[in-house]
Amino acid sequence: MDELPLNGILVAVPATRRAAETEALIRRWGGASLVGPLLEEVPVEDEAPLRSATEEVLSAPATWSVHLTGVGTRRWFAKAAEWGMRERLLGVLSAGHVIARGPKSTAALAENGLKPEWTPPGETSAEMAAWLAPQLGPADTVSLQLYGEPLPSLTLTLSATGARVLEVAPYRWALPLEAGPREAAEGVVRSIAAAEVQAIVVTSAVQATNLFSVARDLGVEDDLRRSLTERIFTATVGEVSKGGLEREGVPVDFVSSPARLGALIRGLAASSEAIRAKSGLPKGA
Repeated sequence: MDELPLNGILVAVPATRRAAETEALIRRWGGASLVGPLLEEVPVEDEAPLRSATEEVLSAPATWSVHLTGVGTRRWFAKAAEWGMRERLLGVLSAGHVIARGPKSTAALAENGLKPEWTPPGETSAEMAAWLAPQLGPADTVSLQLYGEPLPSLTLTLSATGARVLEVAPYRWALPLEAGPREAAEGVVRSIAAAEVQAIVVTSAVQATNLFSVARDLGVEDDLRRSLTERIFTATVGEVSKGGLEREGVPVDFVSSPARLGALIRGLAASSEAIRAKSGLPKGA
């Protein structure tokens, strides 16, 4: 065990979904994890906007559909089924052009008999905007399945073509509300701010946003930014997550490519000496 690259390294994991899998991968390389649920996927409380958007997708009908997440696509189709609209919705989407951001949204589409004609190599919304915008015009209607928060850069780029963009939001991201998970999240934020961990893995931009939201509530925002910049090795799964930290003024030390959890942890293990150097751990500690 002493020979594994992450031996003696404590990694902060500010996640709920796939936290256990992340812990297992870190442990396989010899590391330990400090897990705190910094976000939850919460179904939208008011379903009226989602239903209205679905009705508009049907009546337009949509000529393009953009799917950013698997969980969002599944929840949208499940709600459409409750409203008696699923078959009509699938018919409209199959008659138009379907694109997916990555393998999870592709899998969710496949479960419903839909196959995307394109996915961005880097799995970013910027790539999607650059590829799709030249193909749109005023005659088009685009359904845009969001991933828990508004995405104004993508929406505005597509709308600028003259196309009508219908935002479909089946869920939203939120900080944990229950006392236990909330206290765990606060404990992780305090530990990161105090540089009690040597590395952090961030798998969504919202995790970064929520890290700093909790830090501000606790009065440790400056300490958090300083620790992440000067003492803690920062690793993100792809460019989207990287952007979340950079928007908070934190440089990122490692970005996994492809944007997969396995690649992220392998890259973390390969960066073990850089982690030790930044955190002040002795080599091979």
